Amino acid sequence: MINIKQAKTEITALLAHPLNLFEGVEGINARDVHRLLKVGRDYSTWIKARIKQAGFIENQDFVIVENLSSPVLLSKSDEELSSPVLASAKNKRSSMARPQKLIDYIITLDTAKHLCLMEKNEIGRAIRQHFIEAEKQLKQVVPKVYRNTLAKTQARLEAIDHNREMTDAIQAYYQRQGKALKPHHFSINHELVDSLVLGENVRQWKAKHGILGRVRDSFNVNQMTLLKLLLKTNASLINLDMPYQERKAQLQKLSQRYLSEQLAA
Repeated sequence: MINIKQAKTEITALLAHPLNLFEGVEGINARDVHRLLKVGRDYSTWIKARIKQAGFIENQDFVIVENLSSPVLLSKSDEELSSPVLASAKNKRSSMARPQKLIDYIITLDTAKHLCLMEKNEIGRAIRQHFIEAEKQLKQVVPKVYRNTLAKTQARLEAIDHNREMTDAIQAYYQRQGKALKPHHFSINHELVDSLVLGENVRQWKAKHGILGRVRDSFNVNQMTLLKLLLKTNASLINLDMPYQERKAQLQKLSQRYLSEQLAA
């Protein structure tokens, strides 16, 4: 039986004490997050799916290393060679297959928190509540900060749920179309909604403001509210098999209307 209280305590301790793992950057091994969350799926399947769903960016939100005793950055081809299926296929004519490499994803603190919030099991729900309760404690000290922080956290949690709806819709769309699903099918949709929230191309905005990590971490409450609306609407339009350019036009109209209403308020 899972001890929810103990698991929550271990996860919060993990987040509070990151390790200095690569190039002076503090990070957490995603294997530890997977283990403490008691995820049912195997680690490799889980972390790759979550990266796609959340739109995490390599070398910003995570890095891939061969092992933790001597971290060595791997290329995409190195990662593919680590797959036991591919390794077997490539070496089936050999008397001895190459030793399988151990792949680790080292993630930033924000990415680790995001992964905890994405998980829908009992421990994931407990972590969600932990973050909300931690921010409620601010009420006794700085009520204004409390209200703003709690509202942003709640909006972020809802945005995570809608982001999953959108990525699930993308996956189902390409299955219906009988087409191969590629990583850029997710990234272009993430960039579309983020750009509409910002009012300009998200890549240009990040370069202008020197942002290297996830741009959504810098969104205020109103921007998070717009993000939720765009994610939810985009998922619905994808489920209707609406082509990308048509969806983009509809989302632009929705974004402009929302922003106009905010200015008039």
